[in-house]
Amino acid sequence: MCISIPGKVILIKGENAKIKQKGHFHWVNISSLEDEIKKGDYLITYQGAAINKISPKDAKEILRLMDGTGDTGIKCSD
Repeated sequence: MCISIPGKVILIKGENAKIKQKGHFHWVNISSLEDEIKKGDYLITYQGAAINKISPKDAKEILRLMDGTGDTGIKCSD
C-alpha cells in the first residue's frame, strides 16, 4: 500500500511543478490534471506525477493525522 503526503506547490514551469513535502522538494508532472494548478495549491502525487489537487483544509488534516498529533479514534492491538 502506498501513502502520498500532500505537497504544496511552490513553483510551476510548463507541465511541471516544484512541490514541498515534509521539508523536501520534488518536481512532479502536472499535465494529467484537469484543474488549474497555481502556487500554493496542494497536490497528491505518485511516482513523479500529480494525481489529484486537494483543498488546503484536507491537506492540513492529512498532515496533522500523519504527524500523530490528531486522535483518529483508531486503536491498534495485537
